[in-house]
Amino acid sequence: MYYYYFYRMKKILILVFLLSICFGCSQKVDISKIDDINGYWQITKAVNTDGDKKDYPINEVYDYYEIKNETGFHKKVTWQPDGTFLVNDLSETVKISDNSEGVFIEFTSKFGKHTERIESVSEKELVLETSDKAKLYFSKVILNTEK
Repeated sequence: MYYYYFYRMKKILILVFLLSICFGCSQKVDISKIDDINGYWQITKAVNTDGDKKDYPINEVYDYYEIKNETGFHKKVTWQPDGTFLVNDLSETVKISDNSEGVFIEFTSKFGKHTERIESVSEKELVLETSDKAKLYFSKVILNTEK
């Protein structure tokens, strides 16, 4: 009798283990989707490794990316009520790198370097993972260019 329960429990544990491996492994970003990063993005939330979440419901500062052939630049721009942006001279060069661990954005400026892993990217959402494993969620900003 106990053997039967032990046998069933063993099968269940093996199944749970295999499912956790299958679903626990994150899929690598398709490098052909990198062009979706181009444009204006606003941060919507940040989640640290402890699970603490900070929401950003309103943003005046947007992240602007322009990437071609896996290189380009990143700037912070400030939105104005008339629909324009204030832009300063500060920018970071960016380089996309692809290796077995994932697809990364390497940021370089006169102030330093850092790398973030692209967890997911689409036409509407961008998720980056920082070096300390915090996740930054961005949504694409659709600009109304009609005057």
